Amino acid sequence: MFTTARLDATYEFNTQELAFAKALDRADFVAWWHRNPQGKPHSIALMRTDSRNMFYPDFVVCLHHELDDEPLTRLVETKHDVKDALRKSKHQSKTYGKVLFLTKDATRFKIVDDDGKVGDVVDFDDLSRLKTWMRATQPTGQK
Repeated sequence: MFTTARLDATYEFNTQELAFAKALDRADFVAWWHRNPQGKPHSIALMRTDSRNMFYPDFVVCLHHELDDEPLTRLVETKHDVKDALRKSKHQSKTYGKVLFLTKDATRFKIVDDDGKVGDVVDFDDLSRLKTWMRATQPTGQK
């Protein structure tokens, strides 16, 4: 059962975020995760390339890309607006790597590709596709 985080007593999950959070809890390759609230002193912010504004990916996820590797911290954003995901995805952090953007297409969640189109399905009962995507887009600054 999910409750409001102690660091931010005003924050609640939307339906998509809650479904993804539950999937992260079930994934054996996830070491830990937390919600990344917007504009808080403890939040992770990335510079947008289309404006001077910052953006705050929804989730910070620490995962094992390979079984024996040290876990790496990655960022995930659940989006309704694919065009906004395309604009935000232009920047890649050396520390966190490429942000994974997920959008709901009818009843399934899909990865937003670099060209802004919806791509592969991510099954929340089996996050192996998410793990594969993360492995292929590892950050350069954490190794």
